[in-house]
Amino acid sequence: MKRELVENVWTFMDKTAALVGKLEEDRFSQEMHANCLELGMQSPIEDLFWMACHAMCKSQFIEVNPGPVYDKTGELEHGYGVFITPQANIGSYRVDFAIEQYGIGPKEFLSPVVVELDGHDFHDKDKRQRSYEKARDRFLVKSGYKVLHFTGSDVVADPFKVAFEALSMIGLYCNSGVTNYNPADPFGSGY
Repeated sequence: MKRELVENVWTFMDKTAALVGKLEEDRFSQEMHANCLELGMQSPIEDLFWMACHAMCKSQFIEVNPGPVYDKTGELEHGYGVFITPQANIGSYRVDFAIEQYGIGPKEFLSPVVVELDGHDFHDKDKRQRSYEKARDRFLVKSGYKVLHFTGSDVVADPFKVAFEALSMIGLYCNSGVTNYNPADPFGSGY
């Protein structure tokens, strides 16, 4: 016989879900505030990208920057999730964000991604600065990274879209059924 919940249980569940949702909202806000101040991000567009990436990962039940876990033999290994490093050093270069995954998709097919967010200063760069950026991009590609550039206008217009593009490239959505970005439903949740 199939058991069904009675009306007062449904009512209590809805009330409890709203309370838990508020707690989660407060925790997320506090965590993002602390991250934006403490992790070395240098501009509002970097803050927006960081928050959008976290929200997109959370919508797929994927942890961001998980701690190590013990494997079956008791040895420490990488935690499963998405690793996002703001202001990452790769070789002699610094990039806005380095993004990798571990355990959420086939590592051998999903290269790590470098995301560069080009603010207003980007358009005023001189020939030497543009040459430096091109050399950096070539080094990163040779080192196995996919390199994505977004304008500050792209990020401000829709931080979720930019995060979706970057996270798609490391396989965040490979098992979710989400194949395209929908601005009306950025998490692909159908709500």
